[in-house]
Amino acid sequence: MTGPSTFTPWDLEVARCFTSGLVFEAAAHPKPGLVDRVNTLKELDVFRFTASAASLYPHFAKATALGRKGRVRGVLGRLVLEAVREMLRVQKGGNTHLGAILLTIPLAAAAGSLDGRVKALSLRRAAVSTLKGLGSPDTIQIFRAIEYVRPGGLGRVPFLDVTSPETYVYLRRRRAGLLEALEPYRGRDMVADELLDGYPLVFDVCLKTLLGCWEGAGSFEKACVNALLAVMASRPDTHIVRRRGVWVARIAQSMAEAALGLGGASTAEGLEAVLELDGYLRRVDARPGSSADILAASIGVSLLLGWRV
Repeated sequence: MTGPSTFTPWDLEVARCFTSGLVFEAAAHPKPGLVDRVNTLKELDVFRFTASAASLYPHFAKATALGRKGRVRGVLGRLVLEAVREMLRVQKGGNTHLGAILLTIPLAAAAGSLDGRVKALSLRRAAVSTLKGLGSPDTIQIFRAIEYVRPGGLGRVPFLDVTSPETYVYLRRRRAGLLEALEPYRGRDMVADELLDGYPLVFDVCLKTLLGCWEGAGSFEKACVNALLAVMASRPDTHIVRRRGVWVARIAQSMAEAALGLGGASTAEGLEAVLELDGYLRRVDARPGSSADILAASIGVSLLLGWRV
């Protein structure tokens, strides 16, 4: 398995934070259209999400150690592939955390490069630097990871499609880094956009809302719900777009914005609107999974910054 066999306390602390972020995101209630501690989906429940999250702890520790030792390039992509394979091995629900893995493994490596001196800005800058440094071998392994999971409604792009053998021939010949290879996915996938643009939704929208609501209301769970609403309100969720079309995604975006405007989970009126959005999404089987991935990453960052539940 990729990575060192021994870890420092900082490696383990980063792994704890990002693993906890995945667990807390899965449990927070009520999350419209998603699994939470009360609601299930046809093939997924909070137990499968928790099993998946727990399996990723060593991968976060390894990513942190690689970042600490400056050995990310040429290795991190293989670690992502190993992580998604383990995610699928330990539970029967299928894709639980692909998007979150793509977001958080580079963040863990970035935290490792900072070796305990983490602030939001320094972590973000280090993550951007980490992503820029990923070369063709990393890109190929990350594309293989996406292909291996085959997330619902992935669809095809005309250039550098993960399901096309020609893509991997091109990536080797071109020696394309990850960010270059993700450009054809710009605008089609929120996670790809986060990686391309330096985590704008994670840091500028979700984390900001999460910490503001957490401090103001004193409720971590309500803050998680409102942070999710903020992401959903910022743009149509691309997982919904792929599965149910842009019109459904725009309806969900409008309803999330309205619910947040009423106070979201922090007020009776806002909570009623959240539950109305939840009912709509479950009726049409539309899942804002990309927004949930961003929430999971943001929770992990908040814990890394020293916030405690």
